[in-house]
Order: sequence, then C-alpha cells, then structure tokens
Amino acid sequence: MMDFRRRNLMILGALAAVSVAAAGAMLSIRAEEGRARFTPGEFLPGFAAHVKEATHIHMESRDGSFDVNYDPAKNIWVLPARGNYPADFERVRQTLIGLAAMQTVEPKTARADWLAFIGLDAPPKGSGTAVTVSDKAGKNLASLITGNAADLENAQGATGLFVRRPGDNQSYLARTVFPLRGNVADWLETGVMTIEPARLNAVTITPLKGTPFTIARPNTSSREYKLEGPPPPKGRAVNPAIVNLVPQLITGFGFVDVQPASKLDFSKSVHLAAHTFDLQNIRIDAVNADNAVWVRVSAQPDPGTPTMQKQEAAMINARGADWAYKLSPDKGRLLMMTRDDLMTEAQAGGPDGLPPGLVLGPN
Repeated sequence: MMDFRRRNLMILGALAAVSVAAAGAMLSIRAEEGRARFTPGEFLPGFAAHVKEATHIHMESRDGSFDVNYDPAKNIWVLPARGNYPADFERVRQTLIGLAAMQTVEPKTARADWLAFIGLDAPPKGSGTAVTVSDKAGKNLASLITGNAADLENAQGATGLFVRRPGDNQSYLARTVFPLRGNVADWLETGVMTIEPARLNAVTITPLKGTPFTIARPNTSSREYKLEGPPPPKGRAVNPAIVNLVPQLITGFGFVDVQPASKLDFSKSVHLAAHTFDLQNIRIDAVNADNAVWVRVSAQPDPGTPTMQKQEAAMINARGADWAYKLSPDKGRLLMMTRDDLMTEAQAGGPDGLPPGLVLGPN
C-alpha cells in the first residue's frame, strides 16, 4: 500500500512539475505575445492638441528646479527665478515640440529598484529629470520623468530616451526629435552680443591691482595678438597661448547664469575695453561675488562708426543694461588676470623656447 501511495505521489509530483513548467512556458509565450502586441504611440496622448495652450514649464532635477513662464505682456518666455530674464525661445519651442511628438518604442522595466540604472529614479534625490507643462489656469497638460539617452534602430535623426510617468514605475524607451535639457544654463537667452573674431582689433584690461595692459594685432590678416608695452622682466617671457585666449572673452562671449545687475556692487570692478576694426567699442565690468566672476556688458561706438555698428551697440545696450552675467570658471580666471599672469618662465633656446634653428613643421 505504501509503495502504491508513494508511487502515486511521485506521479502526481511529476505531473505537477510538468504543469508548472507548462504554465511557465505559457506565461513566457503570453509575455512575448504581449510584447509583440505592443503598439508604439504618443507617450503623452492629447498633448499635441493642447501644446499651444502651454504657458508654464517646470523642470526639476538633482541640480535643482526652475520655472519657465510665458509673459503675455512682453510676448516672451521668461525665467522668474532669474528676475524674469528672457528664456531661449528656441529651447522652449524644441521642448514643447519634442514632448508633443514623443513616441513610445517599447516598454521597459517596471521594477522600482531598476529605474536608477536607466536614470529614471525621481528627483531631487534621483538622477531623473521631471518635466511638467501646464496652461494659464494651472491645468496639467503634460507630465513625465526623463532618464538616460539610448540608441535607436533606424533613428533617422531622432533620439532614444527612457521615460516614465510620475507615480508609475512602468518605463518606456521613447523616440524624441529634440533632447530635453534640465540645466537652467541651457534655457538662458544667450544672444547678448556677437563679435566675429575677424573684427576684433585690441583688448585692454584694467585689473584691480597692477597696471592696465593691452593685447592687439595690426590688421585683420594677423592671426596672433601681441602684448603691448615694455618687454618682460629678465627671466620671464610672454606666454603667447594665454595672450591669444584673451580675445575669446569678446569673440566667444558666453555665460552660465544671470541675475539682475542691481543685486551686485560694480563700484570696484575690473574693466575690459575692446575695439574692433569697424569702430565698435565693447565694455565689460567684472566683479567677484559668491566665488564666481559676474560681468556687465555695454557698447559705445566711435563718432565715425557706421550706422550698422551704431545699431549693434544699441541692441547690446538694450539687452545687457539690466543684467549681470556669470562667467564659466575658466573665462572668469582669464578676465581677472594681471599683466604678470601673461608671463611664464623664460626657456633656454629660441624665442619660442625651442633650441636655436629648430622650426616646428605644419603638423
């Protein structure tokens, strides 16, 4: 009897194992069928129809949060936390179009403990970027969390991006036509001035301590700027690499943050004066504040300056009059240099520190 019962249990156990295996196989097949049945579509259904109603964009990431609002009185988008400084309209346009056109490609993980691996853990502690778009009444038009970028098959100019909806752990690989930016610096209107390198003639910097110094070139065909004034002290030499970086403070003017100029004291500042071959003059005042260099920008054309440059000066003054711009650390250090900082230890050999007679080739 015991052998019979034991045999029956063994048979039932074997059947159960077979059933479990069959059920597992069936679940696997159904999961694959479910994946195969997934139909790509709009990640934010209906948003495209309401995108023109958007008046507020809220961005939150590990680096902080900020808002971008539409100002109907001025017909521009602004950043309230930056004194209503104008936002880059192209960035706003690309963000809204990118969200409206975003398409799901396929579902990914729904495990909360895996979201961090694709950058979808919620901010501010997580590495994801939360984006919320609303209308003038505060109605939520679109909301999502974006994560890491990913490669797409047949991308055709699109970008792959991991996304999910707030409060939902189900993630997706999506296709977007424009990348989303969660850094406030990417949203600042940067068109304060554009001075092409070919135009620049000379730059004079007056530091807080030490004598003013000028770097210049004689004509537009000259590629190298020279430090004017007395020769270097014995044992010192002018560093041409640093000298030729100084013009980029004008020709490559850029900044990483902004605030109203009224919040800073510019009564004691470093002064930069730049002159162009077409008779334009650019002025920059710089101060150290909060461990960063902040500048004001203005322009003053010569009496005989052509009309085009006069109009350019008026635009620079209109755009920069009320604002202080935070420079990147590298450009900040460059602007705060003294004449001595343009020097280096003299090297034995030729004027370029090379052994006499040795000439560098084109490569």
